[in-house]
Amino acid sequence: MEQSIKARVIALAQEDPFLTVKNLAKEAGTTTPYVRTILSEAGLSLNEMRRLYARRLEQSAGAVKSAAGIEEVQAELTITTIEGDKTAVREWAEQTLFLASRVERRQSLTSFVQLITPHRLTVETAVKNMRDLLPPACRKGARIARQEAQVLPAPKRLDPNLDWPPASQVLKLTTLLTCDQEPLALEVKWLALDGLVLTWSHLEPEVVIQVGS
Repeated sequence: MEQSIKARVIALAQEDPFLTVKNLAKEAGTTTPYVRTILSEAGLSLNEMRRLYARRLEQSAGAVKSAAGIEEVQAELTITTIEGDKTAVREWAEQTLFLASRVERRQSLTSFVQLITPHRLTVETAVKNMRDLLPPACRKGARIARQEAQVLPAPKRLDPNLDWPPASQVLKLTTLLTCDQEPLALEVKWLALDGLVLTWSHLEPEVVIQVGS
């Protein structure tokens, strides 16, 4: 029985390193201390497996971008990992998260978009929206929990493809997406402030961004 629990924990961790220790224990029918012992004895680190998965995703993203030929994408889609305590989402404090980013050009709007999530990302050949990287089941049930707009000086380290004047102001629009009342992803959009028109309405689930005439 003990061996079957060990084998199940190891198999679950290798199949989905983004399961938490608590989730692994629940799936294997054991305790969290025993899961930690199993992983330690097997020389497995969930954080390291998550980083390796992110690196493989980043390599795939580059190949997909070249094959897709999407004109809206002016900068490479990049995927890295960050620690959850670098975000304001308390539930993610002890998790390793994905950070996907790229420059998007849609009509007359140019933005730098970042997507932060604990969920595994799916890179496909037709990623028109950063939210398309989220698992299909998550996308279907996603809801807008909160949106926050800030006017800030243009950060020096934003993608050079944006070509914004050094002293310009930008709009930072942060959207918290939830699924089944649990935090799903943080989407951060950076846009040049000049000419922007933001419209909030009960008729739309989220703010509408346009360039004024």
